[in-house]
Amino acid sequence: MAQRWVRDDDVNPAEHVEYDVADRAHEYLFETIEMDSRVTLADVFRLLDRDPILRQVFRRDWAEELCAEARKGPTEPSSPDPAWHEGIEWLELYQEWSLDTGSNTYLPTQRLQFHGIGVELQEDAPEHHRRKGERITWAVSLTPVRELLALPLRINPDVLVIEDDLDSESYGREVSRARHPDVTLGQIIGGMLYELGFHGGPGEQAEFAVEIKRRKDEVDNGTAKLITAEEVFGEFDQPGCDALFDDLGGRSAHQIRTALHRIGDDENAASWFEKEFNGEVVVKAQFRDRGGRQFRKAFRAAGR
Repeated sequence: MAQRWVRDDDVNPAEHVEYDVADRAHEYLFETIEMDSRVTLADVFRLLDRDPILRQVFRRDWAEELCAEARKGPTEPSSPDPAWHEGIEWLELYQEWSLDTGSNTYLPTQRLQFHGIGVELQEDAPEHHRRKGERITWAVSLTPVRELLALPLRINPDVLVIEDDLDSESYGREVSRARHPDVTLGQIIGGMLYELGFHGGPGEQAEFAVEIKRRKDEVDNGTAKLITAEEVFGEFDQPGCDALFDDLGGRSAHQIRTALHRIGDDENAASWFEKEFNGEVVVKAQFRDRGGRQFRKAFRAAGR
């Protein structure tokens, strides 16, 4: 629903009048909206269903295919262990911005993230989960859309700001919080479809889920061929070691790169290595004045 001021004459006061714009919702993509607490995921798909132009706008996010599934109506969880579905209380659109503190650049700030919010129901939850009964977040990108249709949809106005400078010791961690309550209709639909269609349409999603399960089964039964992180990244780490160090003290290139991330951004890297490895790891003279962030930047640049 949209609102506008209506005034009939000079005597009667102006008032807000609501009117239905669902058939031309594409005209309101850049309008900020207020989400009613009764809105569910099914309501958003009904909006998409009424406006073919809107579906065309979001064609690359599998809007047509996901709408076709949503038209079939809600269904029960297909998972043999539906506990996590039962634990989801609502679906949340939230904001997470990346800040490169080295260049003072925010990216991205427009796309809303999308996940489920609920409680942990299982006694034997993995260690990284919270305790049973506590509220946690759930990824939904591989969940059939029909299993989520009945859930309420909410917008979180709080913004989590994450360090995005690859060379900062805080990379990937929270650096601040903000509040940004104004989101548009386009952001809401785009954020929702981006997550639900991340692995493709319903058919592609089902195939991907089967493949993931196959690989997991191979790991569980011991038939998968596994390789270490050192095997994967070793060749990428070696150029940085060759360029910045005189002696690695018998450590592998991967061990050196891993250690690099423990140096404070403004802490002298050469002194840190000397203390950490009892003088066995020696930084080249031309890099001995670098702080942690600048040293990591040079290390990464050497591998390009």
